[in-house]
Amino acid sequence: MKTFALHSDDRLARYDYLSQLSPDRWAWEFLRRNRRFRRDAATRKEGDISQRRAPCEDVRLVRSRVPQTLADRWGLVFMPDPAQDGYHADAVWNAFAFSDQVTVHAIPRVQEERCEIHDRSMREFKVTHITDAAGREYLLLRKNGQVIQVRSVGISFLGLEPVRINLTIPDLESYKRRVKLQEAALQVLGEVEIEPAPQWTKTTQILRNGLVALDALDAGLTRRDIATMLYGAERVDAEWDGPSLKHSVRYLVQKAAALRDGGYMMELLGGELGPVSTVA
Repeated sequence: MKTFALHSDDRLARYDYLSQLSPDRWAWEFLRRNRRFRRDAATRKEGDISQRRAPCEDVRLVRSRVPQTLADRWGLVFMPDPAQDGYHADAVWNAFAFSDQVTVHAIPRVQEERCEIHDRSMREFKVTHITDAAGREYLLLRKNGQVIQVRSVGISFLGLEPVRINLTIPDLESYKRRVKLQEAALQVLGEVEIEPAPQWTKTTQILRNGLVALDALDAGLTRRDIATMLYGAERVDAEWDGPSLKHSVRYLVQKAAALRDGGYMMELLGGELGPVSTVA
């Protein structure tokens, strides 16, 4: 896939980290800008989630102590902190919202047996292990600005015996989509050369510009201000009175708002339905 660098001034450079994110992390970026979601997230109590370190490995353990009804409406396992970005937030999507997420099957490992995927993951990634209120297990693997969400089935990662993990694809209908996600995850696991400047695709450029537009409007700026940030004052001065540039910014704002207000679930997570409606 063709990638390219973008000019980033001081106002845009703070969005550079987005270039490393996978679609499910982009979904979080749009959702955390949703005001109704932020109101729901503000109801989370400190004791709803327990956090500690695993005694034998450098792994964060996060567990839901109470049912997460509000989070589930938005497609999440529990309520993360909306102030945290797509790399740092413990945003874990449930299987209904993100049905194509990478899934592994954990089985007992015989003595002296190696499991390269497990061993390298534990060694090379910052690992967060999540258990939801029903006991389902997930992993968030962080490395070089990228995050992989993994659903784990089979024996528990938290058991006493070492595990071997196998990548699984549970159905044929989603085979191609799931293989694509698995390949992307394995690429992160491999040796990745870090580019000197953030690299974007046409799709991620549009997504970034959409987030810039949402943040600018939230800060009280105008659509012309947005155009100036993205395209430069010289172009805006020359083209703003014509229909093309105004139409582009209008479309950008509408697209970004649609993703923020529910479209993230279908367009970025691959779900069939948006979030369950809640009272505004």
